[in-house]
Amino acid sequence: MKKAKELLHLPIISISEGKQLGMIKDLIINPDEKSVNYLIIGQDDWQVSLDALSYDNVVGVGDSAVMIEQKNSILGLEEIPFLNKMVPLIGSQVITKGGEHSGVISDYYFNEENGHLESLLIHSANNKFFLPIENVLFLGKERVITNESLSEMIPILESDEQLGGKAGNKSNKKDALKGMLNELILNELPKLSKVNNEKDPDSET
Repeated sequence: MKKAKELLHLPIISISEGKQLGMIKDLIINPDEKSVNYLIIGQDDWQVSLDALSYDNVVGVGDSAVMIEQKNSILGLEEIPFLNKMVPLIGSQVITKGGEHSGVISDYYFNEENGHLESLLIHSANNKFFLPIENVLFLGKERVITNESLSEMIPILESDEQLGGKAGNKSNKKDALKGMLNELILNELPKLSKVNNEKDPDSET
């Protein structure tokens, strides 16, 4: 699973030519498929025209580069079908179906193998919230509509954020089980001690 912002400014490298073809400037989401469909490619100088790369042509996504087979996979922006329907997602307002404003999308996580979105990172005031993509009802250019209210979302820690909040969920469950076990031990120890003390006199006689 990859975080969208981790791809920004990574070089696009062609395997067959061994050349850098540009750098990733943005990721474009297909709202109907809820997946990353295109990467926007540019040079260091933003005055140079931008190009695009279909995510289907991505061979590998690493920490240092995004790899493609060859240069002719690069498209002009005008070649992207239904470009007006695509959304950048980061910065979109999050609204619940009940009309509650939940915050702004500051990042999102997706499966690097197929581009499918997995979760959104919502920034509200000084808190960050993890929202699984299955709770999203609508993705748009200006706003995202969700069936989950802000009060139902659980703030996540920075360490949890690295894994899309999933690590935090497992950690919370583990801590809860530990707490229950400790409480059980504390409650049962006095009873066991009392039973042992009652048995000792009989065993001596």
